[in-house]
Amino acid sequence: MTNPVVRFWQNSLKAIPPDERFPFLQQVYFTNYYRARIFAIALLVIHFFVMYVDFQHRESGLWVLMPGYSYLFYLHVVIQVAMILFIVVMTIAKPANPDSVRISHILTVLLFVFFILIWAASVSSVDQMIQGMITVYVIALFGVGVAFYFSGATSFLLYLLAHVYFMVGISHTQPNQNILVSHYLNGTAAVVVAWVLSRLVFSSRAKEFLDTKTIERQNREIEEAKEKTESILKNILPENIVRQINGSGYPPPQYNSSTTIVFADFVSFYKIAETSDAREVLKILEEMFNSFDGCVRRHNLEKLKTIGDCYMFAGGLFAEDNQLEEAVEASLEIREVVRGFSDDLRSRTGHDWALRIGIHTGPAITGIIGTWRFIYDVWGPTVNIASRLEAASLPHKINVSQQVYEILRRTNKYTLEPRGALAIKNMQAVEMYFVERKKEKVTADHPL
Repeated sequence: MTNPVVRFWQNSLKAIPPDERFPFLQQVYFTNYYRARIFAIALLVIHFFVMYVDFQHRESGLWVLMPGYSYLFYLHVVIQVAMILFIVVMTIAKPANPDSVRISHILTVLLFVFFILIWAASVSSVDQMIQGMITVYVIALFGVGVAFYFSGATSFLLYLLAHVYFMVGISHTQPNQNILVSHYLNGTAAVVVAWVLSRLVFSSRAKEFLDTKTIERQNREIEEAKEKTESILKNILPENIVRQINGSGYPPPQYNSSTTIVFADFVSFYKIAETSDAREVLKILEEMFNSFDGCVRRHNLEKLKTIGDCYMFAGGLFAEDNQLEEAVEASLEIREVVRGFSDDLRSRTGHDWALRIGIHTGPAITGIIGTWRFIYDVWGPTVNIASRLEAASLPHKINVSQQVYEILRRTNKYTLEPRGALAIKNMQAVEMYFVERKKEKVTADHPL
């Protein structure tokens, strides 16, 4: 903060962290600015009625008998004119929010308050010609101390200048030395108490500001922790399930009448793992699975889990259909990912890496199991059949069931190669098919 006005206040702002001092002052003077406008309007209204009393004093001849009444009238005219000017200026140039408070706004408030103190001191000086009271000056001191937020240096300077003016003023208008000494003592005591009161008010505002900042910081930390937790949850559970947990708690198990389950794993992975560097194998798995994640997400499918070298995902869990075509397209992309890295993987491990995939569609039960390190999982014959189809597949092949075949053949997008039946214990044999995209026919015109 390089502004000289701000530097002047810094010594009395030690409770506020340096980087928060200017925002704090902006908030304080935003409040002061609007309170000054209210003060100006109130004083303007009050002095309309006061001037009515002044005219009654004139009609009764008090202006001639006691000239102080005429001086009061002129002071009332001065404050009315000044309040109108302040109201106009503060209305035209009012800040829209604390961040828009500028030095001009701060100086306007300081000038307004200083004028009020000087004017009140002038009224009390004139009053020495009438009743010999300093009530207006004392009221102004405490009114400013309570209504406006000023740092210690600022309030001290305002009160000091106003009090010096007050002392000089009453010394010229109060002939009785005993009363004059009494006003010196009472006025000085009032200034000291008013200044202490202003410090308490300012300190209270500073504490409120710090408490608010603390609460805001804690809320940000809570929000960041919540977002971090939600991010972790979304890496563990499907996003739909996370929303349900955040909204109504753990969702009950669901029966999905049409779900597509896909298993993919690497052929002879155990041999690769036994004869290759463990860190390199783990790094390769991470690279491959991250690429698989991208394929699955592009097709709006759900990754369920990885089991060793096995990658499992599903379609139809949160969609109206079973997303079978999307699952097939994602499987074809995943296979091409592995094929594309085959030379690199062979050079890094000395082994060929090949993927085999199995797909089946049918009913399944889904839900969260466990309360400690829980997992979102899928159960049912559809899962078992998809796993067996994957095991019965061949390197770089996608093995699908009869149910998948019946749906895909109607799309006319794929070639489906029959493979015979897969025997499954305690279940009917499942017809198997390899699936591939149909190749586009290329035709060429030959000139005769």
